[in-house]
Amino acid sequence: MKKKRKVLVWIVLGTVFLAMYNVRLNQTFDITSCLVVSPKIPAEFNGYTIVQISDFHSLEEEAFRGKLLDAVRQESPDIIVITGDLVDAGIYAKEAADLASGSREGLPGASAADFTKTLTKIAPVYYIYGNHEMILLDDPENNLFKVSLEEMGVQILNNSLVLLERDDASIQLAGIQDPATLYKDPVLADSGQNTRERTEAMLEYLSPAIDPGCFTVLLAHRPEYVDVYARYPVDLVLAGHAHGGQIRLPLMREGLYAPNQGVLPRYTNGSYKVGSLEMIVSRGLGNSVIPVRFLNSPELVVIKLTNNGSDDTM
Repeated sequence: MKKKRKVLVWIVLGTVFLAMYNVRLNQTFDITSCLVVSPKIPAEFNGYTIVQISDFHSLEEEAFRGKLLDAVRQESPDIIVITGDLVDAGIYAKEAADLASGSREGLPGASAADFTKTLTKIAPVYYIYGNHEMILLDDPENNLFKVSLEEMGVQILNNSLVLLERDDASIQLAGIQDPATLYKDPVLADSGQNTRERTEAMLEYLSPAIDPGCFTVLLAHRPEYVDVYARYPVDLVLAGHAHGGQIRLPLMREGLYAPNQGVLPRYTNGSYKVGSLEMIVSRGLGNSVIPVRFLNSPELVVIKLTNNGSDDTM
């Protein structure tokens, strides 16, 4: 009897410790450094630093956001990219309803807008829509949140491309919006019967503008379509959406579940290679439908580019 009681006590203590440890994990974030090596990267871009923000989901906790902004500043990035779900649709809808009722002032998505405004003071910011940005499509061109970001200087890269220059060299930064948000696009609204076909349509539309001889980074919210991305002249994909598999067990890399990949997903965090293409998937920073992570801390991703394989740039 005493032996059983001891076992029970240890089980209870272990459960309490694990719960406390997991709470702590949800209140902090990892900084993951990735070195991307390609002979197509110009020497002038050796050490070029990209900070990736993904799945912010309208985070409102000021202490967490403050630490996150401090971490971004410390990296001294050349650019900051936001790979979708900057806003959370549920929080945004509630804020919009409160504004309509007069119970609050400002604009919906205020926490995400304030956070992004601070980011623009650190480095140029580029942003693509994730699935939660569907909430912005009531008036796609004049949505107050979208307009406020553009007025801050944020460049929205939905289905478009820019040239990034350093000294006399350049690389390309392209972006596609989440395929679930394509239904109000003035050009591609009727493209495809499902999200895979819509993703293909966006890349078909974008690819004529891509110089295949120039190193190209693609911002794309969904990692599960990496096989589609690999068919186009893209060298590096930065994605999110999967929340690191939400629930992770010891020795399990991918987690138990990811949106649109389902149970036991294939692409949830870290680097993946498909032919000559590399895809880096962020675990993201916030939560949405499932409000907590398990053994799966939020993540800030820092990418450094080089053409020589040396880790001197890290």
